Amino acid sequence: MTALQIRLLVLVGACALATAAGAMVNGWRWEARLATANQVHADTLAEIDRATARKLQAQQERQANLQRRLELTEQQHYQELAHAQENTDRLRADLAADRQRLLVKIRGSSGCSGVPAAPSTSGVDDGAQYAELHQATASDLAALAGDADRCAVKLTALQAWEIETARER
Repeated sequence: MTALQIRLLVLVGACALATAAGAMVNGWRWEARLATANQVHADTLAEIDRATARKLQAQQERQANLQRRLELTEQQHYQELAHAQENTDRLRADLAADRQRLLVKIRGSSGCSGVPAAPSTSGVDDGAQYAELHQATASDLAALAGDADRCAVKLTALQAWEIETARER
């Protein structure tokens, strides 16, 4: 080999070595960039996870609060329903035992036996006359009124439930 060939070989070797060193340094820079990008991505995902966890926690707390409010409302309306049923049962028992009577206001005095025709001065109805309902009819009427009371309590409970759940939407 001649000196020129040796120089050329050394030059090519140096260029190859420089290229390899440059590629290695460039690889390190890209690895550093990739590591930074991976870290930013991981941090972003972690923040998304934390935000999601906070939202989930807040939603669970709202749901628990709603459940507590609905339970309180349900207890209150259940007590009202039980009270209405007790009143109806008591009225029906009083009617059956003749401790209480149901009277209806009537016009005129024809066909009413046993009811005084003369107005009394202590009344507020200006001489209105009354007839007593038959015991079975009075009991049926009391049951009907009790059903109406229970329906009113149930309707109020449903309205309260709808209002409470609508607040959460």
